Amino acid sequence: MSTSPSPLPWRAIAIGLAVMTLEGYDLVAFGATTPLLLRYQPWHLSLSTLGVLGSLTPVGMLFGALLAGQLTDRYGRRRTTLASLAVVTLGMFACALAPDPQLFGASRFAVGLGVGAVYPAMGPLLFELAPAARKNLSSAIVQCGVTIGGALAALVATTVLRGPGFRPEYVVGGVLGLALLPAAFRWLPESPVYQRKEPQPTGGMRLVVRPPHARTTALFCLLVSCSFLLIFGINTWLPQLMQAARYPLGSSLTFLALLNLGATVGGLAIAVLADRAGSKGPIIACFAVAAGAVVALSFRSAPAVLAALVLVGGAGAFGVQGLLNVYIARTYPASARASATGVALGIGRIGAIAGPALGGWILAAGFAPRWNFVLFAVPALLGAVLTLAVRPGSRRQVRADPAGQLGEDRFADGRR
Repeated sequence: MSTSPSPLPWRAIAIGLAVMTLEGYDLVAFGATTPLLLRYQPWHLSLSTLGVLGSLTPVGMLFGALLAGQLTDRYGRRRTTLASLAVVTLGMFACALAPDPQLFGASRFAVGLGVGAVYPAMGPLLFELAPAARKNLSSAIVQCGVTIGGALAALVATTVLRGPGFRPEYVVGGVLGLALLPAAFRWLPESPVYQRKEPQPTGGMRLVVRPPHARTTALFCLLVSCSFLLIFGINTWLPQLMQAARYPLGSSLTFLALLNLGATVGGLAIAVLADRAGSKGPIIACFAVAAGAVVALSFRSAPAVLAALVLVGGAGAFGVQGLLNVYIARTYPASARASATGVALGIGRIGAIAGPALGGWILAAGFAPRWNFVLFAVPALLGAVLTLAVRPGSRRQVRADPAGQLGEDRFADGRR
């Protein structure tokens, strides 16, 4: 007799969605205030100094992800999530109150630490709370918060900021975090999987970087780097790429909106597919579809065709990251799950840093417009090939694993 799927943990998902909305807000807030920071006379910032300030957040995210994974496996998913959220909130208020560029930069680094730590802590928690047949969908719903938060940051910037006053943007972010903290404290539970697990001397980071997991960990780091390179590179440079291909600015900005719409709606649809078909095939398909859509954009087409390509490309390029988060969590035992997520997302931040730089180099090199798109398809194709190379441990390795237990659903449906 068939049974209906277990219900989704909606309260935890709602908190996760709100946390990721705050993350998306914090990531876009700096870009939304860069023109005001340049015009802020007391600081006299140059473009190069502003670039350095902007780079501090992704650097902080790298260290935050690496640190949070280990803390989460040791001290718990819930506790580390709450601590990370508190760091983000304090960092945003510190940005708003910073008296000079040095303290503002230190505050942006602190925001990066908190933002980088949030998902390595919260991702394994939501993975372990979600039913086996709905893990990708749960992750995809929560990931929608990033685009919602980015849109909110842009809305606040256009409605609240006046003159040279950049500080209200960060005050709003701090207030959002302050409002979210008590709700998360009250309604975000601890993972029952974490509570049941026994302390293991070879769990955490030591298990992640040793056989039989070392090769898989390296591949996941490369895959996340490819994914972040696509996400941050295309999000940053799509309007300029479209203008280089002689599309008007209005159409280029419309394409950017369609890209994020495709990421949201397409990401949810792909997650439902992955819950039925397993993670690996949809991840390969996402990378391949993203590569094909980017290359297809290099050809002059009717507006409706271009819009469809951007929607499909957004679903592929952005949807793959949610699938990777679940694939990573599904591959490692509970005692090392957060450490593995933190390592992959931390090292993968190199792609987030390289993506905008690659786009700038491509445009500055003066290639023919078609090659601007083709070169961005390379990391997507590389991601598809690397996914084929991922070979999680066999059942025998799982049983012999000294960490004690893998996620209870890893082989529940016979798929990887």
